[in-house]
Amino acid sequence: MKDTFIPGDWNVICDVSGFKMKASECVKQWDGAWVRKDLARPRHPQDFIRGHPERIRTPWSRPEQTDTFGQTDAEDL
Repeated sequence: MKDTFIPGDWNVICDVSGFKMKASECVKQWDGAWVRKDLARPRHPQDFIRGHPERIRTPWSRPEQTDTFGQTDAEDL
């Protein structure tokens, strides 16, 4: 029955089942696959979760001090 002529309709292969059917019996899924209406799956909710950047900061800080070295005389050693 799938090879009959219907004006404005054409034959397609379902990407999930592999069966030949008319295009009017198919829908396009979110991933671009053309499947039968009863085999279409909604997109998973986990695909829409977005991460938030962490902003780890110290409550306060101060600049690093310059190093000061005591001068020693060679005679004292």
